[in-house]
This record gives sequence, structure tokens and C-alpha cells, in this order.
Amino acid sequence: MEVTVIGSGTIGGYAAYLLAKDGHKVSIYEDHEKIGIPCHCTGIITSSFLEMVKLREGILLNTLSKVKIFSPDGRCAVLRCNDIVVDRIKLDEFFTQMAVDAGAELIMGNRLREIDMQKKKICLENKNGKRTISYRRLVAADGPNSRVFTELNPGIRRRHWLGAQAVIRGRFDREMYEVYLNNDYCKGFFAWVVPESGESAIAGLAVSERPSFHFEKFMKRRFGDGFKKDISGYRGGLIPCYDPGVNCRKGDVCLVGDAGLHVKATTGGGIIPGMKAAQALAESFRTGEDYENLWRKKTGFNLWSHLRIRKMLDRFTDADYNYLVMLMGTERARKIMADSDREYPKAFALKLLMAEPRLLYFMKHLF
Repeated sequence: MEVTVIGSGTIGGYAAYLLAKDGHKVSIYEDHEKIGIPCHCTGIITSSFLEMVKLREGILLNTLSKVKIFSPDGRCAVLRCNDIVVDRIKLDEFFTQMAVDAGAELIMGNRLREIDMQKKKICLENKNGKRTISYRRLVAADGPNSRVFTELNPGIRRRHWLGAQAVIRGRFDREMYEVYLNNDYCKGFFAWVVPESGESAIAGLAVSERPSFHFEKFMKRRFGDGFKKDISGYRGGLIPCYDPGVNCRKGDVCLVGDAGLHVKATTGGGIIPGMKAAQALAESFRTGEDYENLWRKKTGFNLWSHLRIRKMLDRFTDADYNYLVMLMGTERARKIMADSDREYPKAFALKLLMAEPRLLYFMKHLF
């Protein structure tokens, strides 16, 4: 079966690899000239990612065992965790090379401009102009601004957070990352400082509007007025919010990864749910089962659970965040956090409520 994949990011590359490995004739079209550039992401992932794939040397930058969560009033709770930080450029390169090694063809510098689903044709543009090609099956992994998404979901207005972050030099506890909950500069999401090593970290936030303004305000509070002299590079981009009404398949066209909104609404993380959707895609090609049903079985409920939690957090006041951080700092809550996988919020939340019943206070924001 001939398969056209649009986008060679982490999820596009992984999907192309799985399909090529299964014997499909895969062509990957990437709009940039270099894989992974520009880089938009932080690269922090729960360690269960390592159960899904064996990385080559140089991709894993750091292992995190602690997270310090700051409340708006300045108090904090230090919790144990088991997370990793990866080089996102090298991760994209890794999965794309896996796809090529499995037989996929990679065509760089070709941006999707139009799709005609009735005629099963797409228009691509490169430095030499535009051209139209036919497809038999199309997999769109073209990111949060996917052109294909609108063809499959004309009735959905996508919601995005605007991420702004930078790589900053300094001295950091390489085992601990920081999370800041504060409606003043990151209402609706949070700010972070994630160490890549003891000498550099990725610091940033995500907001619904004015990202540069809020980013500068946060960076001055965290690093001081002279923070810009220590910045070695900026990153930024859109973080899509999951919508349970999303349609990820129509005929021979499928969406995967950010293009399909396969992103956790609590953290903005999309690597693991995107990979699970890619696995569902490959399974659907093998078995003939409906991709829409398969990806929802693999990751749909978890994405819905993260969305419910995000909607609750969106209603929090700073006083609520202060109380939440206080409760998370209790010994019982810290133990549950250390022993749970945050990828699966239902089981995690139930254990947390049993350990710290005062968290039921926040149920008033759930509905």
C-alpha cells in the first residue's frame, strides 16, 4: 500500500517508521530543509516513554527525580517524579531516520498547500514552485496548524496555547525541574524551568494571549532583570488543546499527533499520546479495523481525562492554587505522586483523593 505522510516531526517520523516496517511504500514530505528545526518544544517526557522505544546515545539529555511546584504566594512543594529530558531535534531526526532505514522515502522542503479529498490530490510547494501529486492513503502529521485538520473537522474551532521559552545558562539542580502556578503571568496553564544539565535549562510558559509580555514578566521574576544576557536561544510555538469531538479519519485520510489534537491538556505533552495514536494507525492498516476507534481505545480516554482536569484548573483562583500546593506537599500526597504514572490520570487521581481527601474541595470546579 502506498502511503503519503505529511510532516517528519516526532510523531510523523514514528508513524512513517511503523508503516514502512509493515511493508507499506511510504513517502514523507517535510516542509523544512532540516529535520527538527525550528525547535518548538521543551523535551520533558514521563519516563514511560523509554518503555516504548530504545533511544540512541545523545538523545537523552537528563533524568529528573524531583519537581518543585510554586504557588502564587511563593510557597512550594517538592515532589518526587521520574521524568526525562530529550533533545527534541535529535529525537525528530531519530524517528525519521528509523523510517528511512525501514524503507520510507524522505522529501525535504515541500510544504502542503492544498488538499482535494475528492480527487485524492495534494498541492505541494517548494523553492521551485508548486506541484500536484496523487495519494492513495494520506497521513497528516503537519502539526497544530494542520491544513488537513480543517478538511476533516470543519465544525471545530481549534484552541491553542501560545508557548514562549528560551534556553538559559546558569547553575541548576539538574535532578529537579520547577513549575509555577500563577494566574498573573500564566493564567490557564503554567510556567516552567527544566534543566537540560547543571549549566543550562529551558524556561518558559504557555498562555492564551500576549506570550512575549508574560514570558518577560516571568523571566524577570525568576532570573532577574538581566536574564537576556544568559539566553542562548529562543523557542516558541502553538500547543493544541484536545477536543473530544475531533475526527481523525475520513476515507483514506488520517490525522496523527498535534494535527489530530493528540495532546494532554494538563501539560501540553503530546509525544506519548501521539505515539499511541501512530501505533493505532499502523494497526488499522494491518487489520482493517477503524483507526478512529483504535486511537480512542489506546489514548482517547486518557486525553479526555486530562481535558477534564484542565477545565477544572482553568477555574482556579490564586487562592485555590495556594491551597493545592499546600495539600500536594503533604507526605501522603507526595508518596502517591512518586509512585504514580501521570500519563494515566484516572487511576492517579483516585489514589490521590484516597490519600488526601481534602482534595475533594476542588471538585466544585469540575462541573
